[in-house]
Amino acid sequence: MNNTSQEQTSMHRAPAHQKRRGNARNVLRVCGLVFLSLVLSGTSAFGMLVYRLQGNVQQHDVNSLLDASERPEEATPLDQKAGKPLNILLLGSDVRSGKSDIDGSGKSGKVEGMRSDTTMLVHVSADRKRVEVVSIPRDTLVPIPSCTLDTGKTTRPQSEGMFNSAFQIGGANGDVNSAAACTIKTVEAMSDVLIDGYVVLDFASFQDVVNTLGGVEMCFQTKVEDSYSGLNLPAGCHNLMGLDALALARARHGLGDGSDVSRIDRQQELVGKIVTKILGMNLFTDLPKFYQLLTDVTKNIQTSNGLGNLKWLSGFLYSLKDIDRTNVKFITMPYTLAGNRVKPTTQAQVLWDSLRKDVPVPPNASAPTHQQKELVITPDSTAPAAGTTQQPATDPSHAQQPTQSTQTEKK
Repeated sequence: MNNTSQEQTSMHRAPAHQKRRGNARNVLRVCGLVFLSLVLSGTSAFGMLVYRLQGNVQQHDVNSLLDASERPEEATPLDQKAGKPLNILLLGSDVRSGKSDIDGSGKSGKVEGMRSDTTMLVHVSADRKRVEVVSIPRDTLVPIPSCTLDTGKTTRPQSEGMFNSAFQIGGANGDVNSAAACTIKTVEAMSDVLIDGYVVLDFASFQDVVNTLGGVEMCFQTKVEDSYSGLNLPAGCHNLMGLDALALARARHGLGDGSDVSRIDRQQELVGKIVTKILGMNLFTDLPKFYQLLTDVTKNIQTSNGLGNLKWLSGFLYSLKDIDRTNVKFITMPYTLAGNRVKPTTQAQVLWDSLRKDVPVPPNASAPTHQQKELVITPDSTAPAAGTTQQPATDPSHAQQPTQSTQTEKK
């Protein structure tokens, strides 16, 4: 192509980064509009759909289990958070019974009850122009305060315990609200950041969302295998369906350095690709799939009061309509090794200070990303599709096609 034709083409074709930013804004705007149209059409068929979705969500009064005198500041009711920063604790839970990996050491034993395998603190700036998603390693050693259970009983404080045990301690009686409340108290004691609410998402929802999306593409330089999570995939690119995607999110043993912080990197990459795929949906032409996604999520989440209200959620999503994707940051809490556990560093305090002051988190206040030799960030880089020969990346007609994960889905 000569220079003139290249110039003409550039005049008619927006840069890729502009397309991505515009697409993100458009999709968030459409999400908000779709939600608003649903919740405001109370007498229509849309209203009935919203009624069904709202009925799926379990909301709890978490404030009844929190001592206001011990919290960093007076909590503001969620419906008054317009124009103010918002901190939401996102918890990925795993209800287990029978033999399980108790502490990530590879040891097995009889365990019952709930585990929190993933904890992310989502900070939304007051101007709704910035989102920081902070992953807290589950192996972090922190003080765990006394927690109040749904039965009224209180637990003993611990001067140093593994972070994700707070969820287990609070959920000793199988109550998600108590588990979340104990985790909130632990996060607030560690960071002095006020938590406005929580969302507990179980693994069933994760699988359903990935299946509804038709899978998510991931590439590997080498074979990845973890008998504990059930992951067993050859090298190459794969379109992972729900069960395999979940196995990858939970995988730890035999991948990277085997640490929880190494797993966080994979989880953040996987979540990022799921979000990117959702943002790529045309909601106007595929409303049934959009509704199915909402069903997948709402039937498998529990939230604090207000956060699960779809009318509030529709307005909140619409308030994010102008956010630039480059202003959505995934961050891992800075840590230092403490044997086979980790502890927050002084830079973690810089992170918490930034969230409290609602200012951008500086680059040095995030743990460095682990270099995963078995993961390839882009499917068109060095890993060929499983069972195929990689084609030249310069020819879009030769784009490699990922293989479909064949692991049988469990309902």
